[in-house]
Amino acid sequence: MPPRFTHDAFPQRVVFAAGAISQVEAETERLGISRALVIATPGSGERLGAKVAAQLGPRAVGLHAKAVIHVPRAVAEGGLAAAKAASADGLVAVGGGSAIGLAKIIARDTGLSILAVPTTYSGSEATPVWGTSDGDRKTTGKDNKVLPRTIVYDPELTLALPANVTAASAMNAMAHCVMGLWSPDRTPVTVVFATEAMRRFGDHLNKAVANGQDIDSRSECLIASWLAGTVLTAGTGLNHKLAHVLGGYGLPHAETHAVLLAHTTRFNLAANTDANTRLTEALRARDPAAALENMLHGFGIPRRLRDLGFTEARIPDAAVQIDALKITAPRPVSAEDARALLLAAY
Repeated sequence: MPPRFTHDAFPQRVVFAAGAISQVEAETERLGISRALVIATPGSGERLGAKVAAQLGPRAVGLHAKAVIHVPRAVAEGGLAAAKAASADGLVAVGGGSAIGLAKIIARDTGLSILAVPTTYSGSEATPVWGTSDGDRKTTGKDNKVLPRTIVYDPELTLALPANVTAASAMNAMAHCVMGLWSPDRTPVTVVFATEAMRRFGDHLNKAVANGQDIDSRSECLIASWLAGTVLTAGTGLNHKLAHVLGGYGLPHAETHAVLLAHTTRFNLAANTDANTRLTEALRARDPAAALENMLHGFGIPRRLRDLGFTEARIPDAAVQIDALKITAPRPVSAEDARALLLAAY
């Protein structure tokens, strides 16, 4: 049967260079933002956010360094209130998925433009996907309003990224690629991006984890994360949906992706020979799922869901949530399948 697909190319400017952080002010001006609220996380994110705010000078109207993982409802409401109080006409999100995630929720409800300065490999900055949590449930959606208008990638900002964060956030991005190879909404472009991102991660992630100062490998991984984020626009798969369900229980997003990835890959590759061929070539491994598992074991990050604080008693509830999503690509996922996957990962 001839291929059928619809490819939406989202309007987004990407500036990539060592030292590119110096271009944030000019890029903010280019977007017509004169009152930027800088969004960051507490701690090291706040320090970098303060540096960016200082660089923006009078173009910055404040620093809101209260972003946390999964964007809980109270955090989202606080961010919205801060943007309104500052009369912000744009957002500069500095950091990883938490900072960018909060900026997305603010943009979703206000229509403000986002300029993203990523410091991890999550790839969230390249997608129109948003997420927020309330209690033990996480809600996600897609809205072009939340897609950052400009991304400024500076590999120098990743040199201080701890090895465990490097590994987990990159495996998060790798999950986007693997799932993207069998997404029903995949296109020739997203499949090529997914394959190329996996090749770059396969060749360079171990080096970046072993030596955080290896700027060449850092750069390659940052390019891979951008490609991986772009792949996510073709839709999410089992790994991502499981990670979001588990995120409702408070599990960290990137680490959860990393723990689940080998399990979901093994489950799905049996139903997709093209993906198996692509991953075999990209990872230079005869068994892609085993290669991902070996990678996880070599990084010194959590390897089991129990290590992330997940309890076995929650497996039935999580499995019911997954069953309700009616996942069919590349194969149907029943509640029993979800239970078995979660138990194996547990």
